[in-house]
Amino acid sequence: MKKNFCALLLFIVLSNFTVLRADTSLSENTRQKWCEDQIIVKFKKDVSQERIKQINSRFETEDIYTSPFAGFKRIRIAPGKNPEQISALYNSDPNVEYAEPDYYAYAHFVPNDQYYNLQWNFKKTGGINIEPVWDLTSGDPNAIVAVVDTGVAYENYKNFQLAPDLANTRFVAGYDFYRNDSHPNDEEGHGTHVTGTIAQSTNNSIGTAGIAYNCSIMPVRVLSKRGEAPYSTIADGVYFSADNGAKVINMSLGGTSNSITLRDAVAYAYNHGVTIVCSAGNEYQLGNPVEYPAAYDSYCIAVGATRYDRTRASYSNTGSYVDLVAPGGDLNVDQNGDGYGDGILQQTFGTNTSDWNYWFYSGTSMAAPHVSGAAALLVSAGVTHPDDVRDALQMTAVDLGSAGRDNSYGWGLINPLAALRYFFARGDFNFDGFVDWADLQILSEHWLENRPAFDIYPANGDNIINFRDLALLAANWSAN
Repeated sequence: MKKNFCALLLFIVLSNFTVLRADTSLSENTRQKWCEDQIIVKFKKDVSQERIKQINSRFETEDIYTSPFAGFKRIRIAPGKNPEQISALYNSDPNVEYAEPDYYAYAHFVPNDQYYNLQWNFKKTGGINIEPVWDLTSGDPNAIVAVVDTGVAYENYKNFQLAPDLANTRFVAGYDFYRNDSHPNDEEGHGTHVTGTIAQSTNNSIGTAGIAYNCSIMPVRVLSKRGEAPYSTIADGVYFSADNGAKVINMSLGGTSNSITLRDAVAYAYNHGVTIVCSAGNEYQLGNPVEYPAAYDSYCIAVGATRYDRTRASYSNTGSYVDLVAPGGDLNVDQNGDGYGDGILQQTFGTNTSDWNYWFYSGTSMAAPHVSGAAALLVSAGVTHPDDVRDALQMTAVDLGSAGRDNSYGWGLINPLAALRYFFARGDFNFDGFVDWADLQILSEHWLENRPAFDIYPANGDNIINFRDLALLAANWSAN
């Protein structure tokens, strides 16, 4: 009996780490869509200044600036007036060529998190190129990711603390199936690190960033402080997640025993519309055993690990069940030359739950949350069925290794930007299923900034936004 019980334990092997320290000062970033006190108006060429004054007087506005290049005017509006409504009034006047709110533009979003420069896994070289994705979306709070793990440092409760760099992250109620209570706090650090990659508080001037940082996290503890749990406990965590609103489940864990209990649990979650992401395992050099639940391929997306040079990490399991790869790191090398081993950096604790630092971990446990974060962004954009999420991720992955799908890299390295575009017409920038005025406005706003995320022509992009992109948007608009 004891032998059978032990065979059904899942063991997580945590990697070595290096530590960095940062201050914990917070700053808030808010972005206005437009200037609240002014709009832009361009009058027709033959309209006199006297007539312009009469129109402005009628709308209780005043002319404060005229462009010496294009002739448009900045028009100050009365406090409390809506710039869109006032623009509409001007547009109804036959003397006006156009009027619109004076929209704000911002530099391409690169978060101000102190150690973001060390997150090579998010960059274009070596990583998943997440920055242009953030120009489109950072997720929706209704897209809930259950982290089924050692728990998460999500609250101040008794001897536990909220991780400082999760202070702005959204959490929903979870459960601790190890201690059987409603406080799934982390006693090991693994689940907190995994959570950081998915939804670390981002652009808060400290620490690191997360992929889908506006999505919500459901902490579900199933693993002990030693990083192990019976399948029954994990199965309950999966059922709980599916029944309580999770749209994505991340399981950075695995065991080598096939189990009806565990298979039925992931099948249940899948049949309830949940995308399940699992680490493929770190045992390649120990015999490369098949890992579960990752190997339940009908229900789970199995994720292997790559290094900075986009080769398979030596520890990463291979097999027919491997679907995708993502950065998992290699602490034994410094291929990017930043002075640290190439691990995945996130905040967690060390010897106790108040020992907060930024730690480099490596492993397929670190690769899986990259895919979970990308899946959460797809769910946020309206791609909700797990088969559709899988298709978007697999069909747009960067092919590595042998041409096509192979047992080392699966379909390849995830490409979140391409995945977000997979089910949407090119030019549907707000993912509402239509190419329309709203998308034209978005393209126009970012034309001069030439944001890569808004380059839609040609199919693979040329990093130039010009009239060809506008023409394609117009063609897709008329095809709606």
